Amino acid sequence: MKISAPQISGDELALLLGGPNPPLVIDVLPEEDYEAAHLPGAKNACVFNVSFLDDLKKFASDQSRPLVLYGSSSRDLASTTAVEKLLAAGYTQVTDYRGGIEDWRAAERPIEKNPGAAQKSITPCDGTHQINVEKSRIEWTGRNLTSAHSGTIRLRSGRIVVRDGRPIGGGFTLDMDSIENLDLPDSEMRQMLIRHLKSDDFFDVGRFPTAEFQLSKIEALPGAQRGSPNWEVTGVLTLKSVTNPITFPAIIGLTPELLTYESSKVSAFYLKTPREWSSAGAVWNLEKRFLFG
Repeated sequence: MKISAPQISGDELALLLGGPNPPLVIDVLPEEDYEAAHLPGAKNACVFNVSFLDDLKKFASDQSRPLVLYGSSSRDLASTTAVEKLLAAGYTQVTDYRGGIEDWRAAERPIEKNPGAAQKSITPCDGTHQINVEKSRIEWTGRNLTSAHSGTIRLRSGRIVVRDGRPIGGGFTLDMDSIENLDLPDSEMRQMLIRHLKSDDFFDVGRFPTAEFQLSKIEALPGAQRGSPNWEVTGVLTLKSVTNPITFPAIIGLTPELLTYESSKVSAFYLKTPREWSSAGAVWNLEKRFLFG
C-alpha cells in the first residue's frame, strides 16, 4: 500500500519559501515549460522522463531533504505521480503542491522565466505524422480503495493527423504485453503483479495483446497558459474488446527540434469489464508523452 504525501496550498508554500529553512521546490513539467515559467528558485526534473529519479538526485541526493513538487494545475496528475515515485524510492519528506503553477499565477505571485525560452512560431506540416515509438511512452497508475501501483506500457504504433496546422485526429496501438511496474522495489513482488495484470483477471494479454485509442476530436482550450493543458482530446479506448469514450485535457506543442509532442495530463477512466473488481473502484490513469517524426 502506498503512503499518500501531504499536500500544501499556495499560501502555505509562500510562507515556507519566505522562512529561514525553505524546502526545495521541484517543477516536474517538461523542460520547455519550466524555462517559460516556473516558481522562484524551483529546479526542474521532468516526471515524464525515464531519467526522472536520476535527474532529481542532482538536486536532492539527501532523501530526508524537504521537497515540494508541483505541476501545471490541480487537474494535472504529474506532481502526484512524481510524489509517488519519490516515496517508493525512499524519500521521506515530500509534499505535493497540487494547485501547481496555475494556482501560483492566479494569486499573482512572482514567477521566473528563462529569457531564451521564447519559441518561434512553428506550424506543423499537414498530413499524417507517425509516432516515434522509441521515444514515446505511456505511464499508468492503477488504484483501488486501498492501494495504488504505477508503471509503463510501450506503444506499438501511432499517428497524428494534422490539417491547416492543427491536429484533428489519429490513433495509437498499445502493446499490452510490454506492461511494466515501476513502484515495487522487490523484483519477486513486481513480477507477481505483472503476471496478475497480464492474466485474465485484468487485461488477459494472451487473448488481447493490444489496446487501441482512436482520436475523434481535438479542440483548443481558450486562454491556456504555458505548462497547463491547451487542448481537449476526445476519443474511444478499446481494452479487451470493450470500447468506451474518454475525454481529457492535454498539452500539445512543438519542440525546438520540430518534433511535436503530446502529453496528456489527465486521462482517468473506469475499466469496464465483466469482472467485478472494476465495479469496486479500480481507476486507471494514463499519462502519455508522444514524439512524432
